[in-house]
Amino acid sequence: MEYLFYRKESQNINQVDLALESQYTFKLWHPEISSIVPSGIPLTPFAAWWVMHYLHVFRNSGYGLFLVYHGRALVHRSGIFPGYFRFPFMSGDDLQIGDIWTHPDHLRRGIASFAVQQIILSKGRAGRNFWYIVKRGNLSSIRVIEKAGFVKVGKGERVKRFGLRLPGFFRIIQER
Repeated sequence: MEYLFYRKESQNINQVDLALESQYTFKLWHPEISSIVPSGIPLTPFAAWWVMHYLHVFRNSGYGLFLVYHGRALVHRSGIFPGYFRFPFMSGDDLQIGDIWTHPDHLRRGIASFAVQQIILSKGRAGRNFWYIVKRGNLSSIRVIEKAGFVKVGKGERVKRFGLRLPGFFRIIQER
């Protein structure tokens, strides 16, 4: 399986006036000792990321989730992940936006684009890069991330470690 690697530098942040329709609300969630996962989020795999955050497996403390609700129903989530062993190409202060999901009934309403913009605006700072990894052929995801100003920096693969997928990592094998 081939993956595409995208990056956006914090100094290249341009505010785009994207808005959500009025029936949506959103929040940027960060882990707390008493809050393993936010409302509407399953324990698996998010509890594991909460543990990784508190065990300082991540290279910085930027882990969080951007959540969009329609009433009380979760209709979108975007993960915000600092680098760790799975992403050796990321610098210590970098963040990866990933594990993006939008409920099928709420697609094509600009929710993912809005989420990416809000994450970058809230988490951007000097020297920080944002990363996005997408399977080649996932055209809707590629459109969202390119619209947000991310630039493709290479192609790569997910590599197993010790013959196992879980402790594996992503490797850029062809730079732009």
